[in-house]
Amino acid sequence: MNMTTARPDPSGQAVPLGATLQLRDLVKRYGPGPAAVDGINLDVAANEFVVLVGPSGCGKSTTLRLIAGLEEVTDGVIAIAGDQVNHLGAAARDVAMVFQNYALYPHMNVAQNIGFGLRRRGASRAEAKKAVAEAAEILELTELMHRLPGDLSGGQKQRVAMGRAIVRNPRLFLFDEPLSNLDARLRLTMRTEIKRLHARVPTTTIYVTHDQTEAMTMADRVVVMNAGKIEQIGTPMEIYDAPVSRFVAGFVGAPAMTFADGMLDDQGLTLNTGLHLSCTAQHRGPVTLGLRPEALTLGDSGMAAKLDMLEPLGAETLALWQTEALGAVWVRMPPDPTLRPGATAHLQPDMTRAHLFDPVTGRRVT
Repeated sequence: MNMTTARPDPSGQAVPLGATLQLRDLVKRYGPGPAAVDGINLDVAANEFVVLVGPSGCGKSTTLRLIAGLEEVTDGVIAIAGDQVNHLGAAARDVAMVFQNYALYPHMNVAQNIGFGLRRRGASRAEAKKAVAEAAEILELTELMHRLPGDLSGGQKQRVAMGRAIVRNPRLFLFDEPLSNLDARLRLTMRTEIKRLHARVPTTTIYVTHDQTEAMTMADRVVVMNAGKIEQIGTPMEIYDAPVSRFVAGFVGAPAMTFADGMLDDQGLTLNTGLHLSCTAQHRGPVTLGLRPEALTLGDSGMAAKLDMLEPLGAETLALWQTEALGAVWVRMPPDPTLRPGATAHLQPDMTRAHLFDPVTGRRVT
């Protein structure tokens, strides 16, 4: 098997920390309409942390359930550690899944929930107790071992669910929107907890979310999905700095990228609103311009703009400006206590940070 490291399981045997995962032309159909998962290909290295991200209905959770064996594959191949597992049920794939609703047994305490299933896998009482204690220590649950799930906070319940996955020594960790039920502050804390857990117990992890902030802050690599297909695979900064399509550019990044259509020729880029911009791209013809909030700055010349709204964030401020040339645009800028809604200024696009897309196909152009 293609593994990098190992640790003992409750029976004392050496068990790999993580397996490779390959998806080849994976398809899932539920009926005569479009496929929920439409021919995706993905290679995940052992112990890598990969996040599947995209809007609701894009196929990311279905992909996770196919990997887990909770759904049958319509076509294609799933291989774990180089072995095809299409024919194996969920229990035989040696994967552990953490759900958004925690799936804890309400009549069992924390220790019993974490250890559930170990005895059925052949672990002795002493071995199970040791494994549970180690998982509880990693997740800082030792003081809560005798509590029932009803007495726990949302974050504590999620850690118990992760503890139950840890003690199984799975080849793959699968997370299905595990933080969606938590408030914003707790989501931030739990993102840190999960990354810390992965650093301490490095197992191959596939994490599904619709939250692009989670994807960007947690992943070794991000897989952006749309309509059952993979739009782009890359590191968080590759996805952000070089989106391959208008969809990726618009989905990743907050506030969202501003788009405007225009024509690119030897004299530069002329937007449909009449604004002319210097542009050295080799492409000629119709294009869609994309500008992130940090690609626009205040200056003495440029587009006339009127301040609509401010969002002070401490170290920076997000400002929504209204312009004739680009419509409403978000600008990321240093804090300025003198600015008030209604103020006027000029905005200058930094064309070295601009993105260009084909208006018909939506794909990136050079």
